[in-house]
This record gives sequence, structure tokens and C-alpha cells, in this order.
Amino acid sequence: MTVIAIVGTGLIGTSLALAINDSDLEVDVVGTDYDSSARSGAQKTGAFKKVEARLANAVRGADVVVFATPVMVMREMMEATAGDFQDGCVVTDVGSSKRLVLQWAEEVLPKTVSFVGGHPMAGKEKSGPQNADGAIFKDKAYCIVPSATAERSAVSSITTLAESIGAKPFFIGVDEHDSFVAAASHLPFMMSVALMGTTSKSPNWDDIGQLASSGFGDLSRLASGDPIMHRDICVSNPEPIVAWMDAYIRELYDLRNMLANENGPDPETVHQVFVDAIDARARWQAGIFTQMPDRVSPQIPSFAENMSEMFIGRRGMDAQKKILDGLKGDRAKKD
Repeated sequence: MTVIAIVGTGLIGTSLALAINDSDLEVDVVGTDYDSSARSGAQKTGAFKKVEARLANAVRGADVVVFATPVMVMREMMEATAGDFQDGCVVTDVGSSKRLVLQWAEEVLPKTVSFVGGHPMAGKEKSGPQNADGAIFKDKAYCIVPSATAERSAVSSITTLAESIGAKPFFIGVDEHDSFVAAASHLPFMMSVALMGTTSKSPNWDDIGQLASSGFGDLSRLASGDPIMHRDICVSNPEPIVAWMDAYIRELYDLRNMLANENGPDPETVHQVFVDAIDARARWQAGIFTQMPDRVSPQIPSFAENMSEMFIGRRGMDAQKKILDGLKGDRAKKD
């Protein structure tokens, strides 16, 4: 039986375990967490075959190890487990930034394992195993960022895992990932935090707060997110976040200038701004992602690496066969 060890039994780690249990994968899922309350909460969900108190006990003998911890402790976790991986183990993560994680994997992990970066574009503003939901991955993009030395079969294993929990594998380079996710995920929670800061610091907040309703709640929702997760995202991915914040500030300042026209706002211009926004959002919701005109974007590094080159490993694929066969589960029988 293939064994998947999940290091970190918070919202995403436990949700992943629940999703795996609901899939057709023939695997046992083991969890571990340094926080005893997180371990206890994860055990109550029934998502794990067992939850280990000791990190080494969870990792030792596992075929796939998933780091579902805050980004800035991943290096420490990799160092702590470096001697416990079995040869041929596939190591992955679910972190929201990738440059540092892949760098640490290259520096710390033994050469007998394959590291494949992962990032499911799913989550909630509420944290902890008690809020876990195996359905949060359904139809969501699952970013896959292989290390330069990852075996092709290891990439296939993580791709199969993503597909089995209902997600959509999305292959992407590390620089593109960190920039694009900064735009689609990190910028929104910074906007939410800024909105709460702007309004709650007003001397009139006691009255404003009573007037704030669903629109304010929708836009400020992400400010309720896990502060440790948000902190680690900002610390590990500052440059792309700043670039997108600058672009947003420019856009907001353009709107500000439109309203501050000395002759008053031009109704047609103001109306067209909202028409454009409605059109852009409708196209996005319909899965149409062509660029809107007259929009300024930060410079994004191009994804020059050919994916086939990223999949070339230094060892044969035999060591990964057991893992891939296990992850395919009933699918192989159905085919």
C-alpha cells in the first residue's frame, strides 16, 4: 500500500487528506503536526489513518511526503526529515510561494528523492483542521512546479494526486508562479487588509462599522485569514507582491484622478469604467482570459524552460513505479 505523509494538519493539510480519502487512490494517509491541538483536531475528522506526534515516525517509510506547513518553516522541516526519507520518495508542498521552497529543497533534501513543488489554488479565510473540507480543491487549479532534478514519474505522481482530488493540474515555472499568484491571490488579501486598516483607523469607525454591510464584508473577508500564512507569503514573495501593489495603486490613482477632475467627473468616462469592469469579470467567469486593452502590467519573467527538460531526472524511473501505481489506484483497473 502506498503511504502519503502530510506534515501539517491545518486547513489545507487536513482538507487534502479528506479529499484523498474521497478519491479512488489506494493509499494510506498519515499526518503529523507540532501542535497537539491540530493533531487532535485532525484525528477527529477521520481524514488520517493515524496522526503521529513525532515527525520522523510520519515521514519514515512514506512514498509521498507533503509539506503543508507555513512557508517559512519548510526549510526547518526539510532539515529535520532529511535523514528519514526512503530512497525514491516524492516530496512536495502546498505553499503559496515557490522560489524559496525550491531553493531550500535543492540545498537540503537528499539526492535520492524527487521534489515537485505544488500549490492548490484553494482555501478559506478560516484556518485549522476543524474547518477542513475535502471539496475545496474541486475544479481549482493545482500549480505544479517541478524541481530541475525531479524524475518524470515523480511529476506524474503529483499530477495524478491533483487530478484525483478533483483539481486541475497547472504546470508553471517558478518565477511565473510567484508573480501570477501574487496578482491573483496575494494582492487581494493585501487589498482586504488595507481596506480594514483604512476604515477601522478612522475616528468615525464606530458609525462606519454600523453602516458596513455585505459589500464591505465581501471585500474585507480575506483580512480574516491566517496571519501566519499571510506573514510568510509576504516574507517569502515580497518583490512580486510589491510590483502588483504598485500596478493596483496606479489603477486606483487613475480612478481617483477621473473623479477629481477640476470640471467634475465626466459621466460617460465614469460609466465606461464600470462597463469595462463588468465585461472583464464576466469574461473571467466564462473562462475567457484574453487581456483587456489599455492595462499596465508589471514585467513578468517568461517561462523559457521546456517542460520536458524539467522532467529529466538523474536516475531511472523504477524506484517511482510503486508510487505511481499506487496513486493511480482503481483508474488503472478501469482503463
